[in-house]
Amino acid sequence: MTSPTPELPNDLAGCHELIKRIGAELQVATKRLSELKTLGVEDTAARISHLVALLSEQEQTIDDQQQTIDNLLADNKLLKRSLFGSRRERFTGDAPDQPFLFDAATLEAASQRLRNEQDESGADADQKSRKKRTSRGRQPRVFPDFLPREEKRFYLDDEDIPEEMRDTPNVRRFFKKVGEQLEMVPLQLKVVEQYQEVIALDRPDETTTVVSAKRPASLLRSYVGNSVLAYLTTCRFADHLPYYRIEDILGRSGFRIDRSTQWRWMREAAKGVTPLVDLMWKRALQSLCLTVDETPIKELAPGTTRTGYLWTAVGDASHPYDCFAYTSDRSSAGPEDFLSGYQGYLLSDAYVGYERIGRLWEDVIKASCWVHARRKFEACHNLGPTEQTRTAMAYFRQLFDIEQIFQDASDEVRLAARQAMSKPIVEAFNQWLLDERSRQLPKSKLRAAINYMLNRWKSFTRFLESGEVPMSSNCAERAVKYPILGRNYAKFRIMRSSGILLGGARHRRNLRLGIIRLQLIEESAELVRSATFPFLVRRLVDPIKNTTLQFQVRLDVLVGRFQTFVAKPKGDNRHVNAGLQQVHCRRMAQRMRRDPLAAQ
Repeated sequence: MTSPTPELPNDLAGCHELIKRIGAELQVATKRLSELKTLGVEDTAARISHLVALLSEQEQTIDDQQQTIDNLLADNKLLKRSLFGSRRERFTGDAPDQPFLFDAATLEAASQRLRNEQDESGADADQKSRKKRTSRGRQPRVFPDFLPREEKRFYLDDEDIPEEMRDTPNVRRFFKKVGEQLEMVPLQLKVVEQYQEVIALDRPDETTTVVSAKRPASLLRSYVGNSVLAYLTTCRFADHLPYYRIEDILGRSGFRIDRSTQWRWMREAAKGVTPLVDLMWKRALQSLCLTVDETPIKELAPGTTRTGYLWTAVGDASHPYDCFAYTSDRSSAGPEDFLSGYQGYLLSDAYVGYERIGRLWEDVIKASCWVHARRKFEACHNLGPTEQTRTAMAYFRQLFDIEQIFQDASDEVRLAARQAMSKPIVEAFNQWLLDERSRQLPKSKLRAAINYMLNRWKSFTRFLESGEVPMSSNCAERAVKYPILGRNYAKFRIMRSSGILLGGARHRRNLRLGIIRLQLIEESAELVRSATFPFLVRRLVDPIKNTTLQFQVRLDVLVGRFQTFVAKPKGDNRHVNAGLQQVHCRRMAQRMRRDPLAAQ
């Protein structure tokens, strides 16, 4: 639809009026167009600015997520290496063209001087002790001299002797040694009948004076000797055998000792050796340098499972004692308790409890472990070798090479070597760490490893002050490893033994005997005596449902040298709990599989 054409004026004044009206409308339209253009430009600029800000925010989110993904991938790689990779910690370099950071001539010269200082007689003896290798590259097998020996002679049969050699006087008969075999005497139990000498004097007044010989003291009152107690202790705490396996092993030798009896003996033995344990702690705390470490152990608590900790303290060369303590948590109250009164160097990792002791106790000087610091750089190196990780590992390598050369030297010689050789390397390493920290990203793993050392640098240099202070706490890690080797083999978690007295010095002594007190739940359940039946009663706990089933009355019925078990329900004898029947049938089936003759 077209707008109507305006009527044109016929005079000059009308033309002027029309021109003015058109000019005014044109000005209004021009102004409106200019305003629209201005608004469009501003809106576009604002929109562009908003999009740029949104894009920057999304890029930051992507960077954060990528950093999280990289950290998770790195942790996954480290986890796989810890599970399936090599456990050797010595760094030897992974690039053939990577030169060693330092000149090894100084190390060779020091090693040569140390060898020259050794006694010539000792060197000759060491040279004589070396055996010639066989053609296959193995040294000949030599049995120790302390093993008992017996001769076994093989005689010729008459039919094996040629006829011309039977009655000839020139024939020489002799035996030649043709080999050695190692034999084992199986476990043998014997009964030692003890007789006590008694002198009796009958007096005229119808009184008798009796004098008896003294019996040797025993650790506990039992029907077994010290050799059996030592065997049980070794099997349980050195070989990590559960009591029911020891019961079967002894049963094959002719006499079965019940698992509850074994546990009771071990508990009494722990009480008997308490003075010895206290003496070991007293002497270990007199060390100039005490190395400490801890490891987690699962502990069964009422209704749940919590993490307890086994602590170890290893004395120096003058006080070579490995002492242990146990706590139900990892709070600093544990080490503060068993380290009470200690004065000297405390070598450990960066656990806050140890650092708190080094910071608050005036007589304790905190020293840090170089192996723990090296592991952090080694983790970065395993994620991806770089020039920085190779340099750091080279510093660690040379420091530990120096320690290896002088490990058999005296403390004075070792301290002199550290001051002359290790101290310049430590100072150069410190400067390298300071320079490298400024070039690393704030959240990188390499910077975290650098901060781990720089934040505790004074404690890392303590080994330069004394030759008795080691560079690492490996001795404590080795000591705490053996008591907990069997923690992954146990069917049940460990639990506190009943009858522990809390509070005071006696509680601390009990904690120091933690290795002996930690038992399986099935083996450490307290045996009580029923008021109605003169039988041993034990509560059974279902490890899955964690519910108390019933009382099991245990009857020891001796059939020859075997034992069979009978279950009796609590309360009315006419109703038998189904769960108790299942437990009884399962145990009887297990016993019959182990010993088919038990059913007879």
